[in-house]
Amino acid sequence: MGQSGVGGVAPPEVRRIASEAEASELAHSLLMPGRRWPVVVLTIPGEHDEPFGDPDEVKQAVGDLAEVVLMPTSDVSWAFSRVMPAMTQVYGGAGRVYPVDHAWVSDPGRSRLRFAYSPQDRKRITDQLISDALQAAMAAGLVEPRSRPGTQQRSGRVQGIIGSRALVMFDDMSVATVWEELTLPGVALDRVLVRGQSVSGRYDPDSRRLDLRAALRFADAAGAHGGVQEAYQAGDVVLAEVVAVADETVTVRLLPGLSVEVGREAITSNQRDSLVGLFSVGEVVACRLVAVESLRLRLDDVDDGEVPKPAPSMLPGGPSWLRLPEPDPKPQAAAPPPSSSRVAPPLPDLSSVMPRQPTPLDLAKRLSPSQGTATARRAGAVTAADQARVLHLSNELAAERATRKALAGELEGLRARAGELEAELGMATRIIEQLQTRYRGADLARQRLSKQLRSAQDRVDQAAGVQGPLFLDPEEQFRYEVTCEWTRRIPAADKADKPLAKYTLAAGFLESVDQLEGISRAKVVAVAVEVLTGQAQHLPGRDVHPLRAGDAGSPYVRRPDGAICWRVALQRESAAARRLHYWRTQDGYEFSRVTIHDDYRP
Repeated sequence: MGQSGVGGVAPPEVRRIASEAEASELAHSLLMPGRRWPVVVLTIPGEHDEPFGDPDEVKQAVGDLAEVVLMPTSDVSWAFSRVMPAMTQVYGGAGRVYPVDHAWVSDPGRSRLRFAYSPQDRKRITDQLISDALQAAMAAGLVEPRSRPGTQQRSGRVQGIIGSRALVMFDDMSVATVWEELTLPGVALDRVLVRGQSVSGRYDPDSRRLDLRAALRFADAAGAHGGVQEAYQAGDVVLAEVVAVADETVTVRLLPGLSVEVGREAITSNQRDSLVGLFSVGEVVACRLVAVESLRLRLDDVDDGEVPKPAPSMLPGGPSWLRLPEPDPKPQAAAPPPSSSRVAPPLPDLSSVMPRQPTPLDLAKRLSPSQGTATARRAGAVTAADQARVLHLSNELAAERATRKALAGELEGLRARAGELEAELGMATRIIEQLQTRYRGADLARQRLSKQLRSAQDRVDQAAGVQGPLFLDPEEQFRYEVTCEWTRRIPAADKADKPLAKYTLAAGFLESVDQLEGISRAKVVAVAVEVLTGQAQHLPGRDVHPLRAGDAGSPYVRRPDGAICWRVALQRESAAARRLHYWRTQDGYEFSRVTIHDDYRP
C-alpha cells in the first residue's frame, strides 16, 4: 500500500483498512507533509460489519477531490489512534475529514469529528462528511474555477434552494445543482442565490454540478475591498458578520475574504465588559464605517433607528449577502433564522432573537437621553452612578445570554425529540398499512372458507337425501337461502352490526338467476348478502358503482322515483363477466336482475 496523497490522483474506490499495520501507515501518511488531497476516514462501530454512514455515497460525491477510507473499530483503530495526536483520532462509528493543511494537528477543531449512533444517522453523517471534504478540497486549491475537459458554459434560472444545494433549470429543461461547499464555503446559498435568479457558469455533465465561482463579483481581498468602496462611503451604517471574538477585539467581515478587526475602544468604554459575552460568531451586526481606504469600523456609534445600507450581492441579480434577522411582531415568539430553509424542524431558532447584542454604552444612552448621543459617547460624561447602573445591566445581559444559550440547548433537545416522534409516526403508519393488508388477506381467506363451508353443507344435504327446494314459492326459497347465507357468514358478535337490510325482488329477477349460465346460484346469493349488509363496497373485486346507460361518460340510470341502479361484480376480467343489478331505494334495495358486463339494461 502506497502513501496516501503523495502523488497522482486520489484513489477511485473506497479504501478498506484491514490490519494494524495498514492503520498505522494511514496515520503516518496523514501526518506526512506533501499530502495532496483531503482524506475522509469513516469507522465501523464495534460489533458491526458496516458503518452507519455511506462511504460509497461520500466517494461518489467527492470524486477525485478526496480519498475515502473505511476502518473498523478494533485493534486496528487502536493502532491508528496510537500514532495520531491527541484529540485527532476517530473510531466507534464516527467519521472525520483530515485537510491537507496540518493546522488540525494542533487545532483538532479544524478536523471536526462527526458522530453517528445508529443507522438512522446515515444521511446526516454522510452529508456532513461530504460537506467537510469538499470544503477541505476548496481550501487546498483542488477545485479551480477554470474550465476542465468536458465542461460546458451553461446558463439557467434558479428554481429553488434546498439546504446547501440549489436547483438550476437550463433552457432545455435539464437540471443542474449548485453546491454551497463549491461556491462560497461558509456562506449559505440563500445568501448568494434567490429563486428566479438568472445564473451562468461551468457545467459538468458527469456530476451535474454547475460551478458559479467565475461569476462571483468579489474573487479576492482586493476585489472585495473595491466592492466596499463602490457600495459604501465613510459615515455609512453597514452590516458585518462576526467571524471571531477575543477578549480585546471582535473581528468582522464586510465581504467574504475581507475581515476587519475592531478593538475594544471602538466597542465599549467599560473595561469590565466581556466582549465574548456581547458577541457571537456568525452574528450579523450593524456598525459605522469610519474610513473606507483603511477600513476602520466602530460598533458603538450606531443609533437606534438607523437603517444600514444594503450589503452587496455576491452574484449579479442575487440577494444582499448579509441581512439582519427580521424582528418578530410577537414578543414571546422567536424570529426565524436568516436561512430558514436550512432548518428542517419547524421550531423557532433562539439564536436569532436579538439582531445585535446591545453594549453597555447603548444602555448608557438610554439612561441619559438628555445628554445626547455625542455626550453619551464621551466616557467622562458618564457619572459614577451611571457606571454602576451600566455594570448592573451588563451583568443582566450576560445572564440573559446564558439563559438564551440554555434555551437553545433545550431547543436542540426538542428538535431531536421531534425527529424521534416523526420516526415513530412513520413506523405507526407502516404498521397500520401492514395491518390493513393483513385484514384484507384475512377477509379473503374468510370468503374462501365460507365457500368451502357452503360446498360441504351441500354435500351433507345431498347425503341426507335433501333434494330440491324447501319452499314452493321461488321468492320464499330465495329469501330462505339469503337468510341461511347471512346466518353462516356473519359471526354472532357482528350480527347486530350487520343485519340484513330490507329488500324486494323485481319481476324477472329470479328468472334471470335461473337462466344466466356460467354463474352459480350460491354465488348470486352470497353477493346479495354482501350488498344487504353493506360489505360489498369494501370488498376487493366487487367494483360497486352506479350503472351507466352506456360507455364511460354516459349518464347514470335513474328511475322517476329517484332510485339509482347500481351494479356489483359477480365475476371479473372478461366482457361476459357476470354482474348483479339492483336499485337503491329510500326503503332499502330492489334486486333487478343478473346479466353480463356489456349489458347495460337495468
